[in-house]
Formats: sequence, structure tokens, C-alpha cells
Amino acid sequence: MEIAIIPRFIIRKIFQDDLKQIHANILLSSLLVIIALLIAPIYSANIASMPHFCLFEKVLHIPCPGCGITRSLFSVVRGNLFLAWHYNPAGLLLFFFTLFQIPARITALKYENTSELIFNGSRKISFFLLLSLVLVWMLKLIY
Repeated sequence: MEIAIIPRFIIRKIFQDDLKQIHANILLSSLLVIIALLIAPIYSANIASMPHFCLFEKVLHIPCPGCGITRSLFSVVRGNLFLAWHYNPAGLLLFFFTLFQIPARITALKYENTSELIFNGSRKISFFLLLSLVLVWMLKLIY
């Protein structure tokens, strides 16, 4: 999923073109997410000790599609891919897709002829990621 958390008024000061603004926002946002994921485990004593709270699960008594994603991402950063898979397999895909966004968006900003290709390809991969979240959720509900 494409993460774009930088306010548009900041990005507009750097780039005038709309597509470049999108690429820059996703690039900067992905960098921030990866840095936060690298720093966060330093401050958390243990992934397993993190309290689990899901409003979706509290209200509906079933896990939500995103349950386990945070723990999965922290496990990936710590190098425990097996544990990441256990928490939520889609977390692995999300981490590596976010990591992929960094060189992809740099390429799109540097070489304009790749901009449209990266934009469309990223949207398709985002759809696949969303589909994998739903699939994992459905499998958790069945088993």
C-alpha cells in the first residue's frame, strides 16, 4: 500500500508537477515509516509484551484484516521472518513493498519516462497487497 503522509502544501513547495508530488510524498513517507520501524524496537522491550488491542475484534469478536501487522513489521525489522509470518503474513509483503518504494520513487523522480510505469505498477501491487490482507483475514476466520 502506498503510504503518503506528508502534507501536500509541503510537497507543492518542492515539486510543481502533480505526479512528481505523488512520487515525492510516497518516497518521503516510506523513508519515515522504515526509519520509525528501525527505531521503534529499540524502545520497546519485547514484541511479545506489547498489549494487543483491536477495536474491531472487541466489537465484532473476530480479528480484523490488519491484526498482527504491527507485530509482524517489528519482527521483520528484528530479522525474525518466521515470527513475522506467524503474526500476519501480509506484514512481510507490506514491509518489503514499503522498502521497494524508496528506489522506485527515486527512479520515477529522476527519470521522467519511468514515472507513469512506476505509478501504475505500484497501484497494481497495492491492490495485490490489499487482496492479500483480505485473504489472510478470511483464512484466519476459517481456521
